[in-house]
Amino acid sequence: MNIEKITTAKHICIKTDNLSFPNASAFYTYCLTLHKKVSIISIDKIDNKFFYLPWFDKVREVVPSSADMSIDIKSNTSDLFDFFKMNQIKINTKMATSLYSSLLSEYKNFQTKEVDGIVFALASELINLGAEHKLAYDCLTQRIGLNEFRLKAILFKNFILTKDATNADIYISDVELKSTGSIIDDVYPILEVFLTLINVSEVRLLKSDEDNKLVMNIKEK
Repeated sequence: MNIEKITTAKHICIKTDNLSFPNASAFYTYCLTLHKKVSIISIDKIDNKFFYLPWFDKVREVVPSSADMSIDIKSNTSDLFDFFKMNQIKINTKMATSLYSSLLSEYKNFQTKEVDGIVFALASELINLGAEHKLAYDCLTQRIGLNEFRLKAILFKNFILTKDATNADIYISDVELKSTGSIIDDVYPILEVFLTLINVSEVRLLKSDEDNKLVMNIKEK
């Protein structure tokens, strides 16, 4: 990102997806401190679990014609944090909370194999900068939306173990998805839960209304 172009732009359009939304929220806050007109556009549905973050209700689907600069925000939290630090940008509470939330999501509650001392050091620094880490933890790990609750119930009901219980085959239809208010991408995080079953090393999602078409497949790393 070019800091000079950002400071001279009049209307900045921030493009995000669900995973990178917390970082987009932090960048949106930064742009407001510059007294810029800002729009945030998402290419897919933003998960309701991010409801507590600033600007959740500002997300739109259409790029405004008046925007004279467009920035794609990625989910790599450390890169955005480094951009702020390198350009001596003050990270306020809203920005720190958003960045901490991104870390929490990116490293799945700090439980992935990629977590190291650098990640924890960044989390600690964000807390010192005022990140509302307890709020983020509670909303991202202790609460789920009604649609996710309903979706989990259907997936847990519609699975069977195959290949000597090393595979978990899960079936879903468009009607079932619609009944929960979910989309197919919402299923992926839940599939990983099935990998915690003893002996299961592969999980497959099959469309029961499309001749059991394979739509997702994840394996134990």
